[in-house]
Amino acid sequence: MTGTASALWKNCFAMRRLKNTVAMILSAAILTSSVPAGAEGRIVSKIETDERIVALTFDDGPHPRTTAEILDVLKEYGVRATFFNVGENAAKRPELTAREAAEGHEIGNHTFSHINIKPLSPEKVKKQILDTETAVTDAANVKTTLFRPPEGRIGEAGERVAEELGYTVVLWSVDTRDWTHRSAYAIAKTVTDNVKDGDVILCHDFISGESHTAEALRIFIPKLLEEGYEFVTVSELISKKAP
Repeated sequence: MTGTASALWKNCFAMRRLKNTVAMILSAAILTSSVPAGAEGRIVSKIETDERIVALTFDDGPHPRTTAEILDVLKEYGVRATFFNVGENAAKRPELTAREAAEGHEIGNHTFSHINIKPLSPEKVKKQILDTETAVTDAANVKTTLFRPPEGRIGEAGERVAEELGYTVVLWSVDTRDWTHRSAYAIAKTVTDNVKDGDVILCHDFISGESHTAEALRIFIPKLLEEGYEFVTVSELISKKAP
């Protein structure tokens, strides 16, 4: 490789690393800015507990292939999770939403069209939540009581509407970033390197393109079970919050 070509390659590599770093910083900033001032006590991202428990959560489904694969893995290990359904997906695939409930998983609300609710009027936020509630109830005969806003963007109007409708807003404390098409090993390592008692782990059962989430579950679930962790639903996690 010539000196010029080598320099160009190094510059490209440096720019790519800078781009990835900036993306991670922006992602963190979005999440931080999404929580209204004074609302921290009404929004759950983890709990303080002395018990070795964690909540495994999945967003954006159901999806005909990946949700089914994930459900198969969870069933194999006897693990229950919380699925935050997008309403239009639940309406299209009611049999998967019904399966989630039948196999003991909790179902949460993730808006009807996976829209950023932060700039929406209270009326539009309410419609997104209630339309999803209807889709899940029609599919699985359960009522959603947990709400996760897409991308963690909630805003004051969203937080107010969720409270008015009796919802607990749920974010997360461990982000696997599986939606970036990371390898199964990278997803699993993020969990095993960072998880602590009372954490809420964010995964996705529907992403655009290839997903390695189900494969990653086969790596980190047995690892955490060996370490004495118990997987609980989000509602169960909240109920275990230390006084």
